[in-house]
Amino acid sequence: MKEKTQETELKLSKSQLQTVINTHLSKQEGLNELYSMLVNGLMLSERNAFLSKEEANKGNGYRQLSKSGIGSKLSLNIPRDRLGVFKPVILGLLNEQEDRVKELCFDLYGKGLTTRQIEDVIENIYGSSYSKSSISRITTDFGALVESWLERSLENYYPVIYIDAIHIKVRRKTVETEAFYVLLGLKEDYTREVLGIVNIPQESASGWQEILEGIKARGVSKVGLFVFDDLTGLDTVVGKVFADSMQQKCILHFQRNLNKHIRKTDRYEFSTELKELFRPDDVFYVQQEATLNLQEFLRKWSKTYPKLKHTINRQNLETVFTYLNFNYKIRRMIYTTNWIERLNKSFRRTLRMRNALPNPQAAITLMGYVAMEMEEGRYSYPLSAFQYDTNFNYN
Repeated sequence: MKEKTQETELKLSKSQLQTVINTHLSKQEGLNELYSMLVNGLMLSERNAFLSKEEANKGNGYRQLSKSGIGSKLSLNIPRDRLGVFKPVILGLLNEQEDRVKELCFDLYGKGLTTRQIEDVIENIYGSSYSKSSISRITTDFGALVESWLERSLENYYPVIYIDAIHIKVRRKTVETEAFYVLLGLKEDYTREVLGIVNIPQESASGWQEILEGIKARGVSKVGLFVFDDLTGLDTVVGKVFADSMQQKCILHFQRNLNKHIRKTDRYEFSTELKELFRPDDVFYVQQEATLNLQEFLRKWSKTYPKLKHTINRQNLETVFTYLNFNYKIRRMIYTTNWIERLNKSFRRTLRMRNALPNPQAAITLMGYVAMEMEEGRYSYPLSAFQYDTNFNYN
């Protein structure tokens, strides 16, 4: 009955059509009904024109569909043909609009806007046809997209993996600052990609074991060098999960940790002498010599600051100077976690839109989206300096 009514309305005179329009406009949802009628009429006319050129084909009723478009929620009766080859042009346009809205929502959510803020933006642009529940479904799809990307298969070999933390306010029962650890990998073609973003509320060796076993399960079998801060238990776990990998402790974190034990009056002299021990551009400076120099430096200063003795006797002290085993052209690229620090700045630009994230997964989703954009942009350009170092030629 509805199909006949629709076809009848298309054949009305001007005065009759005006009466129909006035009748619809008097209803609460009348404008939506008129828009739906217009689109349905266009699709029906298009099918009639299509079938007039297809003698072996005939009409085959309608299928009902609800669509957002033209600032309204449209109730559509999509004309079908028996051969199933007819596709209304306007339906394709409406689908394109929905795709554009989805892309816009993804982009706005990725920039840190809340669902409510996105709803307001979409309403200003497209009208009231997109409800809060529709926007919520789109942002849920966004979360699923990012989660899938963060769980993707990885390369077999990474010359370098950098690990560092960013601290973010998230809500569980209360709002507290928690650590999120980022793994940034240098690929064989010398481009970069984020391998993982993981929340560990309480840093521990078991937590690191789970993370490293996780990237191994996703395909990573060999890593040339790990670069990280003095994170609890990580050096031991790296030695267990990736036994053949070298380790480099971030020299900036190392210097900061030592400076904490020094009075302000002595700090300038102490830090100046300490910096002179690193010499990344000296092609003749080797790891063993640098380690001995550091031990001697710490013995000297431990006479005034006894706590420094703990650093002298610390295991793996030589990992502060692992970078000296590499070509001088890349040493500055591998002796700190600065690359992740720069990535963290990009994360913060997005996260500052929120006072606190509703849960840890929301933080990971937003950071994951930023990481995806970085991979398509800056990280897609290879760092050619690494080609000069034979340590990274893996077969």
